[in-house]
Amino acid sequence: ELYGDWPDVVVPESSFALTRKKVLVQEWIDGEKGPWLGDDGIDMVRIGLRCSVDQLLNTGLFHADPHRGNLLKTKDGKLAVIDFGMMADVAEEDRYGLIGLSIGIQNKDLPLITENLLKLGFLEDTTQIDELIPRLR
Repeated sequence: ELYGDWPDVVVPESSFALTRKKVLVQEWIDGEKGPWLGDDGIDMVRIGLRCSVDQLLNTGLFHADPHRGNLLKTKDGKLAVIDFGMMADVAEEDRYGLIGLSIGIQNKDLPLITENLLKLGFLEDTTQIDELIPRLR
């Protein structure tokens, strides 16, 4: 349901009758594993990034294992996202923290980075900032 109406994304149907606690069974999708060259590769990366950002910003439920074996380019140029066996659910408060952290890193805004690293629990207190600052520059 994450991408059901996206024209450039394909998700295989799951076979719930065959799926078990440790085994997810989905329909077979033919496709080419990345890396993809040229404009097709750039398109696949754009689609994948849009998927990931949409998952984080809108639902919080995301595919937690998007490696090249789980992302395929279909013959008709769509991105097939397969193997939803590892998913994660990010709480709304944590989503805002991740967004703030991303904005802080992009803008090299140390107070915003610090605030969100603390909020997300990556830092216990501000004493660890002295170790972090040189790595951000």
